[in-house]
Amino acid sequence: MTAFALKTIALAAMLADHLAVVFPGTFPFWFRGIGRLAWPIFAYLLAEGFRHTKAPEKFLARLFAFALISEIPYDIAMGNNIDFFADTNIFYTLFLGGTAIFLYGRHQARSGRQTMAFLAAILPTAILAEILSAEYRGIGVLFIYAMHAIQPKTVRLTALGAFALSQFIPLAAAGSLGIGTKPEYLLLPFALAAIPLLALYNGERGTRAKWLFYWAYPAHLAAFAAIAGAMHGFLRSW
Repeated sequence: MTAFALKTIALAAMLADHLAVVFPGTFPFWFRGIGRLAWPIFAYLLAEGFRHTKAPEKFLARLFAFALISEIPYDIAMGNNIDFFADTNIFYTLFLGGTAIFLYGRHQARSGRQTMAFLAAILPTAILAEILSAEYRGIGVLFIYAMHAIQPKTVRLTALGAFALSQFIPLAAAGSLGIGTKPEYLLLPFALAAIPLLALYNGERGTRAKWLFYWAYPAHLAAFAAIAGAMHGFLRSW
């Protein structure tokens, strides 16, 4: 399975997730379970991209640009206050994860010490993701770096499963004890379905449609926000 095929699956999963978020009651809650497929696939392929890119700075610049482009439609669609420094979109997490990979490589090449490179590169970017309330927060940045650093592929996919379960088990335990938690978080085991899909990844790029996947994110959020706004306006007029 090519990267294009995997990204297409992830994009469809993300659209299902956001339909359930933006139009609650119109689309079923289990669409959010389908949406759990998107993050591990996009994160895994981002890490793969950093293994092969010859221009990491340009790669990071694109991610950062689309983080900024996407923030206003993201905030409107999700019902957040427009703020580029709080409750930020998934491109922030992807950008910071890519930055962690890039800076770690630079620091390790210069110092030759893995611990110092981790403290100087990965830890600060993970903390920044927490400060910005980026999706998946600091653990998302660490996950992207892990998908880049861990070899071989079978161990990498095992780490993916461990990540999903490590997020799910404490939340499930909290729920069983009557401690409130967001119900969508209990859908995290659906992310495990990404493992067999990624196991089929053949390392090939497939159809070249790079900009499709960049623009699809802000474009669908803007469209969903506009439709939701029109629907609310129509209902108020009645």
